[in-house]
Amino acid sequence: MKRIAAVILWSALALQLAHAQTAGFTPRPDAAQIPSYELVSIHKTPDANSGMSNNDQPDGLTITGMTLRGLIAEAYGFSLGALNKQQLTGAPPWADTQRFDLHAKVDSDDVPKIKELTKAETMMVAVRQIVSRTPTYRMLMLQRLLEDRFQLKIHYEQKVMSLYEMTIAKGGVRMKVAHPADPENGTMSWNPGKLTGQNAPMPFIPVIFAMVLERPVEDKTDTPGNYDFEMHWTPTEGTQQTDAGPSIFTAAEEQLGLKLHPSKGPVWIIVVDHAEMPSEN
Repeated sequence: MKRIAAVILWSALALQLAHAQTAGFTPRPDAAQIPSYELVSIHKTPDANSGMSNNDQPDGLTITGMTLRGLIAEAYGFSLGALNKQQLTGAPPWADTQRFDLHAKVDSDDVPKIKELTKAETMMVAVRQIVSRTPTYRMLMLQRLLEDRFQLKIHYEQKVMSLYEMTIAKGGVRMKVAHPADPENGTMSWNPGKLTGQNAPMPFIPVIFAMVLERPVEDKTDTPGNYDFEMHWTPTEGTQQTDAGPSIFTAAEEQLGLKLHPSKGPVWIIVVDHAEMPSEN
């Protein structure tokens, strides 16, 4: 019986992985149980408002000043930050220029379910989902909203692109192994020229590097574990060369023990098949 169960489990996993390889993502088995936004308000952002924000609430979501490109990145990107023109193609011209303010709420009966999902989706769970290309529950909810209000249709394709491979530098990892009170949660913060991690899982570090470098970064370290670290470098923009500190590449190698190698490889990109300007309400 155990052998039969193992065969069934492996067959199901193989089918799931095959679907992920062809579709560009791994489907969630609980997708049907995740609530949808019931009350949605969308307006074009006033020209006088130049800011952008994205805030989750216990009962919904508030986004201000975000383009459709930004919304697609939030809903489908499996990354942090914006998607460049190579990573997102086929979008209408206004997807990069027209900004939107969006307010969405779930039905009051679904608030307990959202709280339950939020509690279950710890940082470590979110990292595993990003690495395995499994949508978070917030991504799924935003996907449904965009499909409804923007009539958005997308698909994933693989394309050979320039990227970086992250490996362990000569001399080994220089970060401190974390011993947190809560192993399921940690923090990472990034400001220009500074990256800080507390109980940060190794697979999440290249996600941050990709955001800073605006190029995909593949984790080739084959090194599990969570780390505490602080890294300083000189941003490439707006710096004086006379007092410039280390580049992000030098800092990663010398301060974290991680080396970034230029390379090329297959990268999942998002192709927009259809999108419409939403009606305001």
